[in-house]
Amino acid sequence: MVNYAALLSLAVGFLSLSQEIIWVRIISFILQGISQSFPLVLACFLFGIAIGAAIGKRFCKTREDLWRVAALVLTLAAAIDLGLILLLPLLVQHLKPFGLGGLLALVILTALLKSILFPIAHHIGSQQKGAFIGRSVARVYFFNIIGSTLGPIVTGYILLDYLTLEQCLLVVGMATSLLALACSLPERNFAVALLSATVLLPIGVMARQSQADTIPDIVRATQKRLMAGKDIGEVIQNRHGIIHTVVSPDGEPTWTFGGNVYDGRLTVEMDQNVSRLDRALVPLAVHPHPERVLVIGLSTGAWARILTGSPRIKEMTAVEINPGYLEVIDNHPEVAGLLADPRVHIVIDDGRRWLKRHPDQGFDLIVLNTTFYWRAYSTNLLSREFMEQVRKHLRPGGIAYFNTTGSGDVVATARQVFPFVERRENFVYGSDGDFSRAIDDAEQVLLEMRLDGKPVFSEAAFAPGGIARNIIATPFVPHANQYLDLTPNPMVITDQNLLTEHAHGRARKKLPRLYGLVDQLRLFLDQGKQE
Repeated sequence: MVNYAALLSLAVGFLSLSQEIIWVRIISFILQGISQSFPLVLACFLFGIAIGAAIGKRFCKTREDLWRVAALVLTLAAAIDLGLILLLPLLVQHLKPFGLGGLLALVILTALLKSILFPIAHHIGSQQKGAFIGRSVARVYFFNIIGSTLGPIVTGYILLDYLTLEQCLLVVGMATSLLALACSLPERNFAVALLSATVLLPIGVMARQSQADTIPDIVRATQKRLMAGKDIGEVIQNRHGIIHTVVSPDGEPTWTFGGNVYDGRLTVEMDQNVSRLDRALVPLAVHPHPERVLVIGLSTGAWARILTGSPRIKEMTAVEINPGYLEVIDNHPEVAGLLADPRVHIVIDDGRRWLKRHPDQGFDLIVLNTTFYWRAYSTNLLSREFMEQVRKHLRPGGIAYFNTTGSGDVVATARQVFPFVERRENFVYGSDGDFSRAIDDAEQVLLEMRLDGKPVFSEAAFAPGGIARNIIATPFVPHANQYLDLTPNPMVITDQNLLTEHAHGRARKKLPRLYGLVDQLRLFLDQGKQE
């Protein structure tokens, strides 16, 4: 029985931690990638584990047929795991006021059921008397650690890279059902095995049938809640997250969402300028020789594509961490030309890591296509340390620029790192030299721009009030007003303070009272240290 118990402990650890990874993906997608998603899931998961372990302890004290108990508990756990595929879309579509609470309750319940098996496996697999009781307990615990370690690795790095979110739920649910059947074998509880098969078969069939549609139900439900009246174009899933596009029946440019957060529009048309790509072209009007360009964060490719319209750019390196965006770009002719441009070299890597590995690379323009400042891990591309690293890769007169997404902290950080900082709308530009005035041939630079053999700007764009004329003639925001209309109380972002994700993040706006209490507690602790 010891070997069976050790294998049970390993399997439960593997399935439990695999499901935690899946829950992090689900909750993070629903909450649009805020940094609080992971600790919220972790807190619920640990709470469920604590309750489940207490329940499992009570079962052990009753001296019942513990293999039978394990089989029944796992049958219930598998039924809920498979039922999640059908239940999740309903909760997501009706997120307020009950959906999020229901999801967190399910996180607790799924953790609770599997953790009941933890003390049961130890009770079955350990010697109750004798000199080797500690060794027998340690053996079962060791196998649980192996399973708990492999679960996040296999699911997070392999399964989610090849299977969809719903398919991963299906795999965990069916594996749990097989484990339930296995637990009925040691004591030959064939009635329990039959019950497990009878209960799970129809649920598994319904869950499998729900996967026939290429659009995941969780994405469809989110779309109905956030952008009703528009259709989902495509969905790409991998271990980095979920990318989906949204199309409008009236032919508007396609929207792109990464992790359920707006990523941009798939268009480089400048007459309407729906993506405000003019902000990305401002450096072309102030830099005399922008030959080498680095783009960190390729995303939909619109920023990089519009820049390639300039024949003065001789070489472009684009670093993107999620290869799924290349598939999106390839599927849309508006930006697909980027992949065939011989000047463009695309690297799948983390932007910060790439900079560290290429210390000798210098660029005239560094474009930081960063996401919203309040999303998890945004500090990696907004902190003072990162901006200092970017500055080292600028050639003399080079310009680095990025979207503040409305954060005054980003401007404050740039002003501490770069000697010269300018702002245009919500974009901030930094350099070691003064670039506040347009170059003499700025108009010629924009006139030269071509994409697919066609001018980027029409003749009307160069008339007074036209978009090209505004790129050249509109002055930067006066230095005294650089924080105007941005988030209040600007501070410098560092790798240590995670400012934009927590102290000034989106959750603060959603939960002002909670964060008020946190601020009071922090103030109290700081006063205690001073005393």
